[in-house]
Amino acid sequence: MSDLAIARRDFPDDHLTESLNSLAARAHLRLYRAPAGSWKRLGRFFWTDFARRFRAARGYIGVSALLLFGPALLGYLAALLDPTLRDALVPEDLRRIMESGRTWTDIEPALRGGMATVIFTNNIQVAFIGFAGGVLFGLGTVYVLVNNGLMLGSLLGAAQFYGVAPLLWAFISPHGYLELTCIVIAGAAGLMLADALLRPGLLLRREALARAARRAVELVLGAAPVLVVAGLIEGFISPSDIAVPIKLIIGPVAGAILYALLLTVGRERRPRDTAPIKPTSIRGREVAAAAGTRAGSN
Repeated sequence: MSDLAIARRDFPDDHLTESLNSLAARAHLRLYRAPAGSWKRLGRFFWTDFARRFRAARGYIGVSALLLFGPALLGYLAALLDPTLRDALVPEDLRRIMESGRTWTDIEPALRGGMATVIFTNNIQVAFIGFAGGVLFGLGTVYVLVNNGLMLGSLLGAAQFYGVAPLLWAFISPHGYLELTCIVIAGAAGLMLADALLRPGLLLRREALARAARRAVELVLGAAPVLVVAGLIEGFISPSDIAVPIKLIIGPVAGAILYALLLTVGRERRPRDTAPIKPTSIRGREVAAAAGTRAGSN
């Protein structure tokens, strides 16, 4: 750029000036353009960065889980123990199916591919609504979590009452651990937005929301592939003829693998041979040295 300025001043019509101008323009684009995306960066986000975002949001994750599983427990007990609440919480057509000793989860093999697409699309929609509900000061997020938890718990309680709980658990288990985890993550992202609006601190609410939205969106995007996997399992494995004990095992194993990755991937390790420095000991030596110097001077 410096040479170009000199050339423009002293040799404005020279061919070299045009070449320098072209070179400076190309260099400017290379230096100041945004870094190009790459598959490597995308893979690093899903493999490492998402796990770190998950651990950093553990407080929101805990509150979101409480809002989902707390009502689920209440719904389970209500549908199991109280006929009036069971009739109010569980639709009549589902109660009739369970009274006959069956469930509504049987999907014909020819329809499972299409149902898998419908299921994981619906799961992503529920997760997105739970996330976006945070902009309503968290009211939408709380509603989605409580409503889904209450619905799940009441269905399981009614299934236990009618004696078809093993069949329903066998359907839910393969995909449920992944699916419910993603709903909790989406709820946590929504609670982040709500927290920024309710407690912006020294920032304007608009600025606080923008900062929280970046972290929240990363959580939701990181959970999306897990929701797709859960939908595929729900469409193909959950309604299949696999033995019930195997179905009951698939879910916990899938959940354990997911949480092992979320809780361990991306953690920084300290070198074993590096001993931590104790600031107190250094400060003590400095004080002792200063006292010795004063004594010598005296």
